[in-house]
Amino acid sequence: MAEDIAVIGNEDSIEYFRFLGCSTYETHDGELSDEQYREIVEKKYRIIFVTEEVYRRYRDMISKRAQRMFPVISIIPDVHGAVWEDGEPRPGNAAFEEVRAAVVRAVGRDITASSG
Repeated sequence: MAEDIAVIGNEDSIEYFRFLGCSTYETHDGELSDEQYREIVEKKYRIIFVTEEVYRRYRDMISKRAQRMFPVISIIPDVHGAVWEDGEPRPGNAAFEEVRAAVVRAVGRDITASSG
């Protein structure tokens, strides 16, 4: 199963996935060329995880490909971009915002907002 998964991001954020046997692609400052991204996508992975830093830089390119059934492309928190609260890292919320937007498209309204 791990051979079906690719992870793109900085070394610290993807190291754990490397130990699990996933294919990892290290970026430097979130840099990833169009050619590098196409090569990764064309390798027939079923799941591709990208860090929030990579996602922010290449949102349009990733979103275009994410419209297809496979590979499933998902955002994971970036260790370097974490905001610390109460001694623990809090991700930049790019992943949550993407889920919220998908829910709004599917349901027609934001059901993730707190009721109050």
